[in-house]
Amino acid sequence: MEPLAEVVMDAKPQSSDEFNSKDKEDNSPPIKVNQVETKNKKIIKDGSLSIKSKNIGESKKNIDAVLKTMNAYYETENLQNDNNQASYDLKIRIPSVNFEKLISAIEKGNDEVLNKNIQARDVTEEFVDLTSRLESKQAYLIRYKALLSKASTIKDILEIEEKIRVIQEEIESAQGRLKYLKDQVSFSSLSVNLFQEKEYVYKPNGEDSFLERFKKSVANGWEAVVGFLLLLISVWPFLILIVIGVYLFKRYRFINKK
Repeated sequence: MEPLAEVVMDAKPQSSDEFNSKDKEDNSPPIKVNQVETKNKKIIKDGSLSIKSKNIGESKKNIDAVLKTMNAYYETENLQNDNNQASYDLKIRIPSVNFEKLISAIEKGNDEVLNKNIQARDVTEEFVDLTSRLESKQAYLIRYKALLSKASTIKDILEIEEKIRVIQEEIESAQGRLKYLKDQVSFSSLSVNLFQEKEYVYKPNGEDSFLERFKKSVANGWEAVVGFLLLLISVWPFLILIVIGVYLFKRYRFINKK
């Protein structure tokens, strides 16, 4: 069997001396890691808008129409409607190439934009680092699987399988993070609070009919009677003491008169 350390060493990347020797042979200028072409940058764009509308129904329809033309969709859509105002809380996912177009289309509408917050995060460095680490882990995984096929003892098999399990978990984690970053880069997020304030309208409480008021009076009277009876039941020990006291007092006065 080929030694474990020897196979693992084969999976390691070349040393800096080896890279330097190749650089000397190659007359092309060195490439710095932080020099990334603009077109390959990974930018996550997101933002939020607060919009005051005069007709929230029409405003919502206009946003719906714009989203259809830009291949966007609602990730969440919540409606609240009370006596003071009606409002939509919207989270929009839109292809990043159309992000600025969507904001411009909303701003050109008849509604008033009260608040605007736009952010752009450069995740190029993290993306490149994850990609490099993922390729390295995949290379290690191939080596360990080759080594596993040559293992002859239970100890070596268990040791290699454990290393494979750890590497596979790390690969899945890196792939998940890369997938998330790609999704965030490809589709931007825009949170929109669209609301319309309502005019205050006084609504007096209507009086009940005589029959309803009579029913309520009877019910209240009956509740009062029940409450009084329950009160008497709860104080029955004191009533007994009072009766006994009155009896003893009268008995005492009767004896003294004799």
